[in-house]
Amino acid sequence: MNFQVLKKILQEESRKFCWGLILFARDELRREVIAKKPKLLLDIGCHNRLLEATVKEWLKTIKHRVETVGIDVVKYEVKPEVMCDGGLLPFRNNVFDFITIVETLEHIPDYVNCLRECYRVLKKNGILFIQSVLCTSPNAYEGDESHFHVLHVNTLSRLLEWLKMKIKKRGIIKNTFYLFAIKP
Repeated sequence: MNFQVLKKILQEESRKFCWGLILFARDELRREVIAKKPKLLLDIGCHNRLLEATVKEWLKTIKHRVETVGIDVVKYEVKPEVMCDGGLLPFRNNVFDFITIVETLEHIPDYVNCLRECYRVLKKNGILFIQSVLCTSPNAYEGDESHFHVLHVNTLSRLLEWLKMKIKKRGIIKNTFYLFAIKP
């Protein structure tokens, strides 16, 4: 499958499944974002940039401003700030305080390289937040042609630890898992 075919499938799946901001671990993410008070946040797979707007609203309640950068491979209704996939992030090393990958990692063909890139661009003590459909859910492997992988919180945690990240917190909500990892 080439890149143009993938972009077309992502656009079709977005319309079919009414993608928006699917955030099951909302309370957990809100607590971590407010505690971290990031200056610069990267949202990989930003879709319509709803997560960026949500994070800004959360931080406004404590009078903290955050700059956000949204990346995606497709222009939906709202254009991403940067058009790229997660395999090669066009940023310097050690620049982001917080990175979010919400319901996106399973769509990235080389997700291991994406995680390496996250490590590279994340500052020391920066936080990586991942939320994804659990591999045991039929939604992980049926119906959505844009999924390249099925993931599990345990195996993803081991992979992140192998990549030198420290797992801070993880959990399962419905058929979705989330985790927070820190770059030591």
